[in-house]
Amino acid sequence: MKKRKDFAVLMHLLFSLLVVVGVSIMYSNSHYGEGIHWINHETYEDTPEFTRQLKSDIDDIFNYVKYKEVFETNGKLDYSKPIVRVIEGPGTTTEYTVDEMIRRAKSLGYYLNEQFKVSGGQPAADSSDSYVRVDYRAYEPDFKITEPGEAFLTMDQLAYEVLTHLGNYYSFFYRFIQNPSNLKFEVLYQNTPEDYKLYSNVTGKSINDFKSMGRYLYVTGEALYVDSNLTTVPQNISSQLEKMNPYNNGNYHMTIAVDTTYPYSDAYAKAAASYDQMRLLFITGMISLCLGILGCIATLYALVSMIGQSDRKQSGPLERIDRLPAESCLLLYSVAAILALFLANRLANKIIHLFFAVDHWDYGELALRVLIYYAAGLSAALSLLKRYKAGNLWTGSLMHGGFKNLSLYFKNRRFTTRIMLSYTLFLVFNVAMTMAFAFLLFTYNSLESRILMGAVALLFFCLDFWIFHQMYKNAWETDQINEALLNISRGDTTYKINTLKFNGKERELAEHINHISTGLETALQEKVRSERLKADLITNVSHDIKTPLTSIINYVDLIKREKIQDPKIQGYLEVLEQKSQRLKTLTEDLVEASKASSGNLKLDITSIDFVELIHQTNGEFEEKFALRNLELVSTLPADSILIEADGRYLWRVLENLYNNAFKYAMEHSRVYVDVTLEENMAVFTMKNISQNPLNIRADELTERFVRGDVARTTEGSGLGISIAKSLAELQGGELRLYIDGDLFKAGVAFPVKK
Repeated sequence: MKKRKDFAVLMHLLFSLLVVVGVSIMYSNSHYGEGIHWINHETYEDTPEFTRQLKSDIDDIFNYVKYKEVFETNGKLDYSKPIVRVIEGPGTTTEYTVDEMIRRAKSLGYYLNEQFKVSGGQPAADSSDSYVRVDYRAYEPDFKITEPGEAFLTMDQLAYEVLTHLGNYYSFFYRFIQNPSNLKFEVLYQNTPEDYKLYSNVTGKSINDFKSMGRYLYVTGEALYVDSNLTTVPQNISSQLEKMNPYNNGNYHMTIAVDTTYPYSDAYAKAAASYDQMRLLFITGMISLCLGILGCIATLYALVSMIGQSDRKQSGPLERIDRLPAESCLLLYSVAAILALFLANRLANKIIHLFFAVDHWDYGELALRVLIYYAAGLSAALSLLKRYKAGNLWTGSLMHGGFKNLSLYFKNRRFTTRIMLSYTLFLVFNVAMTMAFAFLLFTYNSLESRILMGAVALLFFCLDFWIFHQMYKNAWETDQINEALLNISRGDTTYKINTLKFNGKERELAEHINHISTGLETALQEKVRSERLKADLITNVSHDIKTPLTSIINYVDLIKREKIQDPKIQGYLEVLEQKSQRLKTLTEDLVEASKASSGNLKLDITSIDFVELIHQTNGEFEEKFALRNLELVSTLPADSILIEADGRYLWRVLENLYNNAFKYAMEHSRVYVDVTLEENMAVFTMKNISQNPLNIRADELTERFVRGDVARTTEGSGLGISIAKSLAELQGGELRLYIDGDLFKAGVAFPVKK
């Protein structure tokens, strides 16, 4: 089926080309506009071309009559005849013959070419060639001076003028006297039977002989009319004939005939052959036009019949261009036509000007425009027909999609509202510019200009509406994406976007967000599972360690009660007791850290006097700090500051901070403690100078098993700060750490109870 359609398209193009060729042949014919009547009812002799040629030749005949008297003697060319007379000075008159003037012209480089025209250029007057007064010209005996300057010429200019007239004489003599011609003429001026002047290129022919040749013209000095069978008789023949009469009588006649059998090859024979060829070409153009029209109709019918058949039978997909909406297809073909017209105006018309005559430029440009319109219109019509047969002409159109998505514009959208306002301003500006352009364009009455303006306006409207729809849809999709991100940021990792309503990059972005949501949900589940397994592992391991550790501690205590006297063994027991107690503390801290970080603690939130709690903590650790000669300096407000927290776990936070200061503060230094109010927050701050260099970031101290004492020469598990941070955050507070050189600063902040 595809091959048949391709063949039908090819044949339609060929028949369309045949129509163009036929019209072009008929239009370029010189008889265009005369209908078809001339084909059977007109001959070359009836045409204006024949009349113009004959009139020109009659004028040449009269010139020949004049030149014959000037250049001939007894029917022979006489180079010794005087041709001009000039006055070179007062009382000095000189005559020059034809031969003298020819030799002067030759000396100047002048010559007669193949068409008997003077070549070499007309001489310009110079100082070496003085002016002379021309007294007489044999070829212009009746010349009258109208201006003083007309009587003066240089001898070079006069030689050029004589040679020009001699060339005219040679031209006529060559065409009609020396060579046979289809034009026969006879001019006779008679005074007496012995005294007459005859000018002719044929002898022994009567008037009837002339008439029998075809087209003729017979003029006498006694008749007041011209005997002729010409379609149009040239004017002023009688007056010119009378003007050149050398005798004072009416005994003269002029007979001219054209042999319409055209036995000789001359201008008439060539023009007649060209006329017959034009007739044949016109008939060929008519046949080509008729065949092209019939072929176009037949192939167009075949195309219409075959369009869409393969789509129905084979259920194959439409071609790519046919899957576009109908409006987009029309717009595409319109743009293609406008682009083709632009290229035709810029390039193709220039090529037409190379191959066509100036008279046919308008036709060539018109034919090209018609072809472009026809090709674009036919392609668009066949594409719409294919959609119609496939059943998606309406369902696949932009109008259908616009009505379907119309409800989208009535929904309350945040971003879309701004887009609608912006686009409204854009549309108002666009419409204003279009109206201004239309006003300027419609000042011209060209129908083509108005059609083009309408197409451009429709194009602007379709593009604007499509842009608006895309902008609005993108805005709606952006709102959907923003809503999804907002829900995910709030912790709803199960939120998903319906990507079926999205297109392009927005669809990809929505799918990526869904993947992120799925990934977060999976990661969260893995995190929960990992924390649960970690907590279970810590609990089980701690339990497994705690049971034998308790036995070790108990047995150490029992051995000590035996009052062993050996000091060496007593030292071993002290180390064993110390390390077992440290291991017990580490196990308890590990379990507590796990519970604190996972939030698996039951809190008893009550109102607590934060200032009072710090006083009590200072009292608890004052003696302990004295063991390392640490001076506790506190700055506490006199008024109470109430916060909400769990007293037991808050005490553990403070205890860990105080113990951390006891372990790592430099001996014989001060530890500063103060409580302040900062923007509705009760802030406890502890500052001390570290005994060891702090080559660690403050945020790393909150990680598990990280200690400021890198050498680990002090006791500690590295969990104190981490436990304090987790417990503080669990109660709604926060732990703040700062390190500036050897200065260590820790703070605990809780919201003040209102």
